[in-house]
Amino acid sequence: MRSITVLVITLISFLAIDASAHNYNCSRTKSRSQAKTTVAAPEENDYDVISLDFDINLSNTSANVSGNVTTHAKTLISNFSVYAFELDAAITVDSVLINGQNVNVTSTGAVRKATLKTTLASNITFTAQVFYRGAATAGSGQFFTGGLNVVQMPSGHNIVYSLSDPDFADDWWPCKQSLTDKIDSVSMWVTVDDSLKVGTNGLQQNITKLSKNKIRYEWKTRYPIEYYLISVAVGPYSVYTYNMQFSMTTDNMPIQNFILDSANFMTPARRAILDSTERMVNYFSELYGRYPFDKEKYGHCMSALGGGMEHQTMTTMSTSNLRTTLVAHELAHQWWGNSVTYAKWEDIWLSEGWATYSEQLFIERFWGKAAAQTERTSVFNDVLTASSGSVWVDDTTNVNRIFNSRLTYKKGAAVAHMLRYIAPYDSLFFESTKGFQQTHKYKTATTKDLQTVFEASYFANLDSFFRQWVYGEGYPIFNVKWVQDGPRKHIKIEQNTSHSSVALFNIPVEIELKTDWADTTIKVDFTQKTHHVIFYWPDSVISITVDPNDHILNKTGQVVYDPSLLSVSEKSLSNVSIYPNPTKDGWYIDNLPAKSIVQLYNISGQKLAEQLSEGKVYIPASNLPDGNYMLEITTAKGQHNLYKISK
Repeated sequence: MRSITVLVITLISFLAIDASAHNYNCSRTKSRSQAKTTVAAPEENDYDVISLDFDINLSNTSANVSGNVTTHAKTLISNFSVYAFELDAAITVDSVLINGQNVNVTSTGAVRKATLKTTLASNITFTAQVFYRGAATAGSGQFFTGGLNVVQMPSGHNIVYSLSDPDFADDWWPCKQSLTDKIDSVSMWVTVDDSLKVGTNGLQQNITKLSKNKIRYEWKTRYPIEYYLISVAVGPYSVYTYNMQFSMTTDNMPIQNFILDSANFMTPARRAILDSTERMVNYFSELYGRYPFDKEKYGHCMSALGGGMEHQTMTTMSTSNLRTTLVAHELAHQWWGNSVTYAKWEDIWLSEGWATYSEQLFIERFWGKAAAQTERTSVFNDVLTASSGSVWVDDTTNVNRIFNSRLTYKKGAAVAHMLRYIAPYDSLFFESTKGFQQTHKYKTATTKDLQTVFEASYFANLDSFFRQWVYGEGYPIFNVKWVQDGPRKHIKIEQNTSHSSVALFNIPVEIELKTDWADTTIKVDFTQKTHHVIFYWPDSVISITVDPNDHILNKTGQVVYDPSLLSVSEKSLSNVSIYPNPTKDGWYIDNLPAKSIVQLYNISGQKLAEQLSEGKVYIPASNLPDGNYMLEITTAKGQHNLYKISK
């Protein structure tokens, strides 16, 4: 089948300079007097956490926890006198030692404040060791129900596992719940009955047998980690481990799976899903840069979750709903959310939206483009079930808004795809994802940071794109009228929007014309509400489809044949038309303002051709290599318009 693209742009290309998974079940929320972008007490901002040493006792049948956690930290203010931390009010603090000295502690709900006997100067390292015991409200096994979840599985096995996201870490350890204070390393010692195993972040360092049928599992991660990604899982697990090999190297890394009821669980289908993790690690390493925790591991701890939770290097995974795309989603979080974490809850789409889009990328690579488009259409349709809502979170005190499936996950994934759609080259999109990951590796970042990286790769100002699609609400609605008179085709496309926050979405839209023997695609770059497209083509048009490949969020209104368009004169329209695009032999540029200068450049900025026009020019391309080019049109009034074209 023949496919021809005609690019039609009225004023200026979109890429020209512009002035202007989880499956959550929420039943318990923390009480916070401030928005989630803040810590629970202002004194928590007075120190920076360096590392943590856990030495705790757990079982697989209750949320009881006891032991101690030592925080190694550095003061950020002079006259540091109060060490503040969070630990659920139901848990008893037996003592707190600051640099080995016992200090007084006061409590207001979950906020605990230890008063130092001697103040510390700024930039001084210190240790705070908290001894504690007790139990907060146990979680049901699903999200937002408790920091420690106590579950009996259908198989009869009892397990306990942590779910600290977004602010449940204080249910089981004395913490500072701040997104912007990544912890450099964590040592996790957990003592349990010797019939149990413990899975957590990093690598297992040692197993120490203790008296009274107890055993201590000693783990450590040496990578920076967020408080809510520190995890623990306790149960009668079996461990299924294999070594994966990184592509094009001799390096390998363990894939470690903590499974239950192995005889019944490890069916050939489930084993194939777990074994496919190696392929996913290598593929996402191609897209985003090498797996960021490659000196440790990746793996899964099976649980009663309906979905998965991307605990760093060890996802807590659904037993009943284990599926390939869920594994891909949680693995992608190791880049999007774990290595690079959103600096503000408002920007959580940098984690969930990109992990959701990574599912589509996995499908595209291993199941084919048609399957990926089917998945993308499904995601788009879910977003379009409502006419409002932004990707950017406008209420960080509402956990259901933060983790909104339609907006944070699916609209976030749609924005990621549209960033790819508008890329000058597809390779530049992935160059940008790698650049973002490399620039902010093991740190936190904002949407503005992502925009900066993409702008540098695309050589474009993307303010309009991010303002409209991330911070704005709604989507465009297109109505089309068309007519043909022999080879002359006239199409009128009008854009309305579903929400008043965006008056016009400035994005190129593909219009497919089905003819009696081929398909022709027109790409309209919306810079104003109404566009008229007039061009000449010998084929007879049968039907018209807006955005046939589902590249942008939109709805189509009416598409009607309108003979009244025959009376519209070409000279009354100011549209610049460039066709065919891509071309084989050359480009026609129509409807140019009088005395326009037309200049052709390659992607490196080298001028290849220049013509003075009184309305229409032809630029030959038969001697040019295949690739993308830039066309600059300068009017007699000095207006510069830039267009992307290709051969």
